[in-house]
Amino acid sequence: MKYLFFDIECANCYNNCAKIFSLGYCITDENFNVLHDKEDVLINPRDRFDWYVAKKMMAYPREIFADQPPFPDFYERFREMFEDSETVVIGYAVTNDVHFLQDDCKRYGLTPFTYRFFDVQQIYARQPENNTAKNLEDSLLSWCGIEPENLHRSDEDAYNTMLILKAIAAYHGKNLPELLEMYPECGGRTEGFTMEYGWKKPEGEAVKKKRRRSKKGKGEEKRPQEPDTANMMEAGSENAALFVKYLETVKPKKTRKPPLLTGHTVTVSLGYQRHHFNEMLYLVQMIVNEGGRYTLSTRAADILFTYDCGEEGDQRLAMAEAMIAEGKEIEIHPIKVLFDTLETSEVRLSRKPKMDLSHLKEPVDEGDDGAAEEPVTADSEEAVPVS
Repeated sequence: MKYLFFDIECANCYNNCAKIFSLGYCITDENFNVLHDKEDVLINPRDRFDWYVAKKMMAYPREIFADQPPFPDFYERFREMFEDSETVVIGYAVTNDVHFLQDDCKRYGLTPFTYRFFDVQQIYARQPENNTAKNLEDSLLSWCGIEPENLHRSDEDAYNTMLILKAIAAYHGKNLPELLEMYPECGGRTEGFTMEYGWKKPEGEAVKKKRRRSKKGKGEEKRPQEPDTANMMEAGSENAALFVKYLETVKPKKTRKPPLLTGHTVTVSLGYQRHHFNEMLYLVQMIVNEGGRYTLSTRAADILFTYDCGEEGDQRLAMAEAMIAEGKEIEIHPIKVLFDTLETSEVRLSRKPKMDLSHLKEPVDEGDDGAAEEPVTADSEEAVPVS
């Protein structure tokens, strides 16, 4: 058997469709001997590069991609690689890359590849130690003691994925197929535009901490937790009033060069904003530090970062999609992209100490009926209901 380690980088994922600009890979045997050295296949995405990709994730000058062949020119080569019956495909957070390949096949009217795959991120998360990293770079450092030099270069990421799995295999005294046999739930298969995989996300540290704080018995652990009302922003609430005042007064404390959000006005899904008051305060400060501005109006934003809003739905996403249908420009990305840009995470923000807002509370008029706070939970000019 051969083992194909691969990674993909995309120019953008506008309209929920990835446009690939590089596919890096290396191939090994069952003992991690390299059969095909790491190679980065550069592809003309035939679309513009997203601002985040251009500023944070480019290992090459953008100009060179105009002279590269488009994805269809590599289709047969990739098909032979991925569909080889003697090859197992392996990646890090591999379902993303599987989707990317499906997207470009769909974009060009090509038949998607059929292959089985394993996810090193899932295998990593199941290790008895060194299992808390959130990305490939930290995983590589914890298992191999190596700091990657060429971040977001597909061939390097593919090779580093192999090194992580090699280190885990050595830890268990297994070769590659023996290690994969230990974690069948970390494998999957894709055919057509469908994908099936066996893993369930291991219970996260944040969930465990919530359970310890709640002091519930075993019989009560499955009950839904009450929302943290002290960390919510509802229309007319004191938190809403404070947030509006904070937006009016916040100024950059430190600015990186170049600031990554210069000229951008951003907003996030109401499902995150409403339930994460303290996190939003820190998030706004980070956005301002990066040269950006936070807005409470979707129509005033040029970037929306989306969050899973559950059954209540994402009202700002619905508005952004309506804007796009009207021919207006607004970029839509998962909120993780914002966290990555700001070099933070949902967990890190949740652990931030309560921000001192005493300087904002003094001028608050106690008789204010909250009219000014209405946009905090809904963009009033958009007539989007909250409840």
